[in-house]
Order: sequence, then C-alpha cells, then structure tokens
Amino acid sequence: MLAWCGELCERLSDVMPRLVFVPRVGGSLYRLNRDIRFSRDKSPYKTHAAALLWEGGDKHDAPGFYLHISPDEVILGGGMWVFEQEGRLDRYRKLLQDEESANRLEAALAQARRSGLKIEAAEQLQRPPRPFTPEHAFAELSRYKGLTVGKRIVPGAWLHSREALSRSEGAARAYAPLHTWLRDELCR
Repeated sequence: MLAWCGELCERLSDVMPRLVFVPRVGGSLYRLNRDIRFSRDKSPYKTHAAALLWEGGDKHDAPGFYLHISPDEVILGGGMWVFEQEGRLDRYRKLLQDEESANRLEAALAQARRSGLKIEAAEQLQRPPRPFTPEHAFAELSRYKGLTVGKRIVPGAWLHSREALSRSEGAARAYAPLHTWLRDELCR
C-alpha cells in the first residue's frame, strides 16, 4: 500500500501538484486494528486496508483521493466525505447559488461520471434546504453534507499487478477536476 500510494502521488503531480502522501499509519494509511490487549472484543477494527492522499492541512477536512482494498471490493474515489470545518457547508451551498461556480462544479462532476465515477455522500438531507426549491437546478447537490465521487470494483488478479496503479491513476485523473473545484472554490 505504501509503494502504491507513493507512486500514485508522483504520477498525479501534474494534475494535483500539492497532494500529500505521509508514508505511515496515522499519516496516509489508516489503522488496521485497535489495541486489543485489554479488550474483551478481539474482532478486527477493520477488514480492509485504506489510504488517503490529500491536499492541505487536516486530512479529513481537505479534498483528497481515497484507496480502499478489502476481500469483497476495491474503492477508488475522491472528494470530501463530510464538510467538517465551521461554515464550510454553508459556503458550499452559497457556491451552488453562484451560477458560474455551480456550472464549474457540474462540469467537473460530468467528467467524473463519464469516467465511471458515481457521486456518493456520507449524509444528505431528505429535501433541499432553504432557499433551494425541488425545481432548482442544483437542488440535489444542495442536499449533500459532503461530496465525493468514486467507483467500486471487484478485486481480481489485476490487483496484484501494475494494472492496480493504472486503474487508480485513471480514477484519480477523472476525479481531478472536482478536486480542483473543491480546493479553489470551497477550501480557499
């Protein structure tokens, strides 16, 4: 996972030049297990390996690219799972009301969709918040409390070859316009 993320970060330097890779657990790699020495529950904390390459300060409140490998699926995607910083969700919704900014976001999402990435969100409202109406062009996007795109792939022999790097690079490049929008419009 360390080698994969390191090489991926280098390959993406042309489209995401400030992407950060911290080669350790607690940095780019997520912890696999909890301290079970004094716990009755000895089950694994996670049954997958995961890593994040991000841009900016706090890795969970910055746009980034996510890799997730489990026996059942491989997830490749990017964005911001939840808008954590105070006021970030409000800023996101105001940007959706700015026609120029919202159109740039829509173009970035369209490119991601053409490459097979789907929009995902950790949380979303049942109805668009005020002042959005259900008929508003960006009503659906206004419901999200975070914004990511990704694809889920069934693991296979490709995962143990250079094809894994190529597939992850392809997904990251498809995500790159959204990354740029999040960085330049939302996180500035």
